[in-house]
Amino acid sequence: MALLCPDVGEVLLLTDLLGGGTLENWKLKLYKTNVTPAESDTAGSYTVADFTGYADKTLTRSLTGSTWATPATSSGTTSSQYNSGTPQSWSATSAQTIYGYYVVGATSTTLAFAELLGASISLINPSTLTMIPKVQFD
Repeated sequence: MALLCPDVGEVLLLTDLLGGGTLENWKLKLYKTNVTPAESDTAGSYTVADFTGYADKTLTRSLTGSTWATPATSSGTTSSQYNSGTPQSWSATSAQTIYGYYVVGATSTTLAFAELLGASISLINPSTLTMIPKVQFD
């Protein structure tokens, strides 16, 4: 499934892009309901994971080696990975199925974008789930 930027996320991202100023950090959240992202979604459209060991991950909005890499273009695709490709990691000590992830403004909680994973991930006790955040435009 492709990353989807819903209507509210488009407004948020265009405001950041065009308005400048201090950028709000993002929160990376896993969700546990089988929901396909849609244009009309808000953060309330998703049920955040709550397995033992879960916590949202803060994605700092800057371009440094320890946050987002400087965007680069290769073969017509421009992208940036978070934290030099070091995965975000969750260690689960209870069972839960994860269907996707979504990103919200850390203070506004406005949904920026979401993605349904190609296949759900069934966590057991113990499990580790890792993800490398990457934003890409073709």
